[in-house]
Amino acid sequence: MEYGLIYSKYDPAGVGIVNVLKELTRVTPVNVRGFERAFIAEELNAIILEVDTDITECEFVGDLVDVKYYVMISKHTSSQGIKSFTTHHVGIPIHDLNLTRNINSFPHSNPPLAKKFLLNLIKFRDELKLNDFVVSYEVTHHGPYTLRKPTTFIELGSSSSEWGLKKAQEVIAYVVKDSLSSDLSCIPTVGVGGNHYASMFTSRALSSGECFGHIIPNYVIKYFRDDVEVLSRLTNYAITYSVVSTSRVVMDSKVPSIVKKLVREVCSKLGLEVID
Repeated sequence: MEYGLIYSKYDPAGVGIVNVLKELTRVTPVNVRGFERAFIAEELNAIILEVDTDITECEFVGDLVDVKYYVMISKHTSSQGIKSFTTHHVGIPIHDLNLTRNINSFPHSNPPLAKKFLLNLIKFRDELKLNDFVVSYEVTHHGPYTLRKPTTFIELGSSSSEWGLKKAQEVIAYVVKDSLSSDLSCIPTVGVGGNHYASMFTSRALSSGECFGHIIPNYVIKYFRDDVEVLSRLTNYAITYSVVSTSRVVMDSKVPSIVKKLVREVCSKLGLEVID
């Protein structure tokens, strides 16, 4: 199978979305060691897997199933309670940024797939008339941290009211079904700076050929502002750990000048275009 579609049995959004997805495409139950429930979706060239843990902690799946790409179908939680459909990549432990000093890689990003998610989230949100839901990227954050295949989250937020909303679950199910069966040509891009919901990079992706992989936000940059070694490593990881070769790095205007200089130096060594 090309795709591993992962959801947690404890996640009402993930369970609901997968139930809708199983209504949209034919699935066949299978036994897979280490998983309570698993289904083959031939039309999607995918295996759907239920994990008995928080989806951000399922580091073990890479040892149990052989696929090219992971798609994590999940709820999104926000204290602001904003209705949202989001997509993002993984690798920065924002719950304790000091742990970032110890990481030595990111799981690979999948910029074309994340952009397909972004475009289709808008398409199906509008078709199902859920226009009060915001669609955006999120920056690189949380785990799983050790998966060796490209890992992309698609999330429904941001409270239990939205997680259980059938029409919102349908949006993401339609998006997954459509996105896995289509191709997209784009400019693989890394983002540096901006807020958690990557508003600038979302806007750029929707209005240009850019597709964003890893995005390092301003709050991470601020935390490590005086640690050139960590910032240099994170920039290199963001650029290097992508399923497609990064072509461009875009920086938010509020990135400190000392960090902009560091990013330019990294990009110069790698021969990448920089936009700031």
